[in-house]
Amino acid sequence: MALKKVLKTSSEYVIHGFRHSLRDRLRAVECPSDIVDSIGGWHTAGVGQTYGNGYPLDVINKWMVMIYNY
Repeated sequence: MALKKVLKTSSEYVIHGFRHSLRDRLRAVECPSDIVDSIGGWHTAGVGQTYGNGYPLDVINKWMVMIYNY
C-alpha cells in the first residue's frame, strides 16, 4: 500500500486508525457521505453509484483543503 510507504510504517493498525480519523475529520466539516466514501476508497451502496467517473478532482480537493484547515 502506497500510504504505508508515505507514513513509513508496516503496521496495519496505523492505516486502520488513519482511515477512521479521515472519516471523522470529513464528518466534522460536514462533507457529504458519498464524497467521504470516494475520498476514503469505501464502496457506496447502490448500483447507480458505480456509473460515471466519480467526482472531479477540484471537488475532492475542496474537501481535502477543508479538513486540512480544520
